[in-house]
Amino acid sequence: MASSPRHLFLLLPLRLLLLIPLLAAAKPVLEDGYTVTTFANFNPLPASGPHPYAILPRPRAGDLLLLDSAGSALYTLSLSSSPGEPRRLAGGKRRSGFDDGDAAFDRPRSVAVDAADNVYVADQRHGAVRKVAPSGYTTTVAGGLSSGPGHRDGLAQNATFSADFELVYVPKICALLVADRGNRMVRQINLKPEDCAHEKQSGLGTTSVSVIAILCALLGLIIGFLVRHFYPVNAGSLHQPLFHQDTEAIPEDTEEGNSDQLLRHKKRSC
Repeated sequence: MASSPRHLFLLLPLRLLLLIPLLAAAKPVLEDGYTVTTFANFNPLPASGPHPYAILPRPRAGDLLLLDSAGSALYTLSLSSSPGEPRRLAGGKRRSGFDDGDAAFDRPRSVAVDAADNVYVADQRHGAVRKVAPSGYTTTVAGGLSSGPGHRDGLAQNATFSADFELVYVPKICALLVADRGNRMVRQINLKPEDCAHEKQSGLGTTSVSVIAILCALLGLIIGFLVRHFYPVNAGSLHQPLFHQDTEAIPEDTEEGNSDQLLRHKKRSC
């Protein structure tokens, strides 16, 4: 039996009562002390300029990497108070595609940056992971040889991924981790030691400097103690002999003749 309009009207207040807890739960908890400003505005630039999709810091260069997915390009941007115009790093010169060297990309949506400022691009459309050196020169480090998505481990160039994956750089294990959404897996691409050397050297360098400073301080204290012990401050002139011995205190030779002793006595009396 269909509900009459009168019954629907009577049920309306009940439905509103059920919505009240949901509306109360959606109220945000605001925290004070934060502000929002515009760091870089690309609207004055031509329409072919960057359309930021993702940003990441580059640790060695001390600037920002900007991914323009729509333009299939990578840019770098200064971190200064006046960042200025972005500088093109790779891609974006011509139509999208799959080319290494002076690279071409096809609307990538995920990037990662290692300690040496190499940029890794998740090229989902071609099932490949591309590497862009700080100079902009691009190579392929994983996938790219097999057409179509898949799941194959082993030699990186022979690997296959799903059509939906994302990259993240993990310096602790010197590797890229791949969130392979299509295969419901987390994959790992081991990097070369030089790609991760920056963090290791900086960490060891800090420890070494601290240890050397402590050892130098201890050595200085020991040397200072020894110098004060064997060379007192009030020792006098540097030209003064350290061990002064009175000539009069030198024992006389018992075998000396009486004449010699008499002569020495006269000299002392003068």
